[in-house]
Amino acid sequence: MGVATLMGRAFCRFAKDLGYKSSYFNLVFESNVASVRLWEKLNFDRVATLEKAARLEGVEGLDTAFGYRFDLERLGDDFKISSN
Repeated sequence: MGVATLMGRAFCRFAKDLGYKSSYFNLVFESNVASVRLWEKLNFDRVATLEKAARLEGVEGLDTAFGYRFDLERLGDDFKISSN
């Protein structure tokens, strides 16, 4: 349905409008495929990898976590929340 993408784009727009220069999401777990896909679809840069970061229910062994950063300054003033 695209709700997560819409929320991610809204976050970027509002954060930029509030004067933030960048954003960082940490502990995006490798086993959370939808979350990894979302940040990469939104063009966040993977800037950190923490192997064996946590023991999660339903995941065998220790899961890897990623950190994703977005340079909000690269968003143009014409950036719209909706991709339509």
